Amino acid sequence: MANFDDISTVSGLIDRPENISSDTAFHLEHQISIERHPQTGFDPEQLVPTQTYVECGIEKLTALCESVGLSSKTAQIIEIFRSITTSWGNKTVGDPTWQSDVSDDAAPFEFSLALDSDSVELRVLVEAQGSEATLQANWQAGLELNQYLAATYHVNLDRFNQIADLYTPTNSTAKFSIWHAVCFYPDQEPAFKLYLNPQSQSPSRSAAIVEESLVRLGFTHAWPTLAETVAQRGPAQAEFVYFSLDLTAAPQARAKVYLRHHDATPDALESALSAAQNYVAGDAIEFCKAMAPGQTSFSAKSAITCFSFISGDDRTPSTGTLYLPISNYATDDRVVCDRIDLYFTQHGLPVSSYQSAIQSFVARSLESGIGMHSYVSFRREQHQRRVSIYLNPEANAVRSPGKAVLVQQSPIATLSLQEMACRYQDFPLHHHPFFQRLQRESVNKESLWLLLTNFRGAATHFSRRLANIIARIDDQRICCTLVKQLNDELGNGNIDAIHIKLFERLMSAIDTWKIASCSAEMLIPGQEFSQKLEELYSDPNPYIGLGAAILLEIYGEQFDPWLGTELRRTNINSADMIWVTLHEELEVDHADESLIMIRYIAESKQNEESAKQGIERAYLASRQLLDGLYRLCYDVI
Repeated sequence: MANFDDISTVSGLIDRPENISSDTAFHLEHQISIERHPQTGFDPEQLVPTQTYVECGIEKLTALCESVGLSSKTAQIIEIFRSITTSWGNKTVGDPTWQSDVSDDAAPFEFSLALDSDSVELRVLVEAQGSEATLQANWQAGLELNQYLAATYHVNLDRFNQIADLYTPTNSTAKFSIWHAVCFYPDQEPAFKLYLNPQSQSPSRSAAIVEESLVRLGFTHAWPTLAETVAQRGPAQAEFVYFSLDLTAAPQARAKVYLRHHDATPDALESALSAAQNYVAGDAIEFCKAMAPGQTSFSAKSAITCFSFISGDDRTPSTGTLYLPISNYATDDRVVCDRIDLYFTQHGLPVSSYQSAIQSFVARSLESGIGMHSYVSFRREQHQRRVSIYLNPEANAVRSPGKAVLVQQSPIATLSLQEMACRYQDFPLHHHPFFQRLQRESVNKESLWLLLTNFRGAATHFSRRLANIIARIDDQRICCTLVKQLNDELGNGNIDAIHIKLFERLMSAIDTWKIASCSAEMLIPGQEFSQKLEELYSDPNPYIGLGAAILLEIYGEQFDPWLGTELRRTNINSADMIWVTLHEELEVDHADESLIMIRYIAESKQNEESAKQGIERAYLASRQLLDGLYRLCYDVI
């Protein structure tokens, strides 16, 4: 299994904060060198310096094949492994040119075993590498490997070709662009799949990339379920990290979406997995307790959920899988082995197959290190438990026991108010899948009408709510700025230029776009949004409402140009668009003014914390509004 999180494991490998995307200006980055920082716990002296990566891999693969009953397939497996590792196979172990995120020690390959009561599956994951150590070069090498696999093993690239342009890397800070995996079975031909990075172009568009990928592949109603899963703890706590495809044209070919859950409790992971058809209540919590006993949340390294869609899963994923980074929650691999043994014994899973594989794979005593077991995963498959063990080859380094490497994190709660505002500037509102889908498809007047109708309540009461904050703020510098914005909203004394009047003029102009079968349900997202704003703006602490107002000005600067573009696609009369054109100009000033107010607010730690709370609550309310509108427009209407 891949290194599903940020962890400094080898010289030059960079840690990035989990909870904040890597392209945000205020991200922390640091570099840990094994030679300079032996306290990281990795022992480079345990390596075999003259061995090549392909030799290391073949040695371990051969041992695994013999241990799990795949001896008759060893020659074929080795041949395939050689063919998919030609871009780096002859490089010397211990000196990786590209710090691969495939394994915890930057090696470009990883092995895993999937075990249930009836079968065993051996898997290999690799990252093709280009002649230069860049994301773009690796992408090109991955495309070339695709063509080789198509010509040699007749893999089907049709679905990949449908979405490839969405993943062509432009974000230089992304950790990978494309990986390939092969699954080997005792009685079947090998199966190939690949993994793509939704953050290859921009972390802020990762959700929209996943949504568009699903739509292009025919899962046109799948997104609302994923959006609801993300909304359980908020988008800041759930990050789209992988999109995977089976390289086959078979009806059961999967498209899989992976979510990283920051600081999640076992209960939260259980709740997330409840979205899948194979969910059985209590499974996830039991697995968490067995693999990481006493762990109340996975904060040192985040857990992952994966949702698989196959033909017919247009709304609900067929399977959900839980991945736990077990090496960060145990002192050594003997402890991990004992936990897995116990779980297998309790649930009738093949303990002997697992033990045989581990004994053949390990090149050291289990007590002498931690990290050979990188992840363990669980899912229900045809009503039986299926557990996968992900084996780090430890080609470049071995982590010393009892020294789990903690991931450097920057939770939102620790950010300054200015950093939080920058975060939402870097994650613009119009990157939400609802706006992205409206923009990429033919103009949809009914959806635009529904959007503006649901926004009506927020627009109608804006002046009153802003005045309520002004009356209670004790900083005259902030009051002056807010009064200026209120004056703009009230037309600078011209009653005919009051913004709500201009908004109603726009609504009258688009009245013919009204959905004929509009029901009360279709107005609920706007009603809930307006109610949340009312609570924020009328909070006894006015700085909570001020935080909400700041975020809405930032979002206004992003939303108004998008709305103007969409309305102009309808050829609406420009005279009826005054509300939009006016805000396209004003919101730029208002957003800049909000950033100035932030400096004043930050002079008081208490006021800063209150404003941060208001920003975050307004952010969640905005996301819930857009998630609700997406469901209405693309799943209900």
